[in-house]
Amino acid sequence: MIFWGVGLGPGDPELVTLKALRVLGDAGAVFLPFSGKGRKSVAGTILGAHLHRETIPLHFPMVRDNGRRDAILREELTRTLPLWREAASLALPVIGDSALYATAAYLYSVLQEMVPEIELGLVPGVSAHSLASSRAGQFLALGDENLSVIPGTAPEGKIRSMLAASDAAVIYKPSALGGSLLSIVQETGPWSTIIRVDRAGMDDERITEGISALCASDEYLSVVELLRYR
Repeated sequence: MIFWGVGLGPGDPELVTLKALRVLGDAGAVFLPFSGKGRKSVAGTILGAHLHRETIPLHFPMVRDNGRRDAILREELTRTLPLWREAASLALPVIGDSALYATAAYLYSVLQEMVPEIELGLVPGVSAHSLASSRAGQFLALGDENLSVIPGTAPEGKIRSMLAASDAAVIYKPSALGGSLLSIVQETGPWSTIIRVDRAGMDDERITEGISALCASDEYLSVVELLRYR
């Protein structure tokens, strides 16, 4: 059995690769992650724009407690076991890239406990910061400039250190920083370009530039891009 983590890009259905569609179409079972009841799956929406096939909904809690998250995933996999245990291949579509901050890693880890011989396959997808840069009309890094990709969930001291050493930077999940985002960016500046892109590639995409891009927001699908020299 092989488990595929399949990147579908950050939200624009036109940015899905041919390989992603082939793997998802051929998979014996496709899991579809939901963060909670009544929530819409972004990955499911992108998948549905291309393929009409049966999927297995999985409650995938967005929590920082790894033990609680894995316990819920074990329960979900056990509950749905009759739907996937005979499949030769399993797949989980994820937004963005399958190897960057992707929930596929957590599901694969729990699957290994249940099916020790399971193999891993990853299909890359367009990352959120790549699309955000394109939508904002910005070159993200040039020449010998370094680029840092930073999770907003990291300790603030670590974020400050990484930004201070960066020529260009992308902060994923900036909502986790709340009102601290503004001070962190200002303390590690100067930055010539500050951009926030919410829900890149979707119908309700928003692009904000300058200091207003650093206001506290609860938008989960968001990236902040900082360029020092442009």
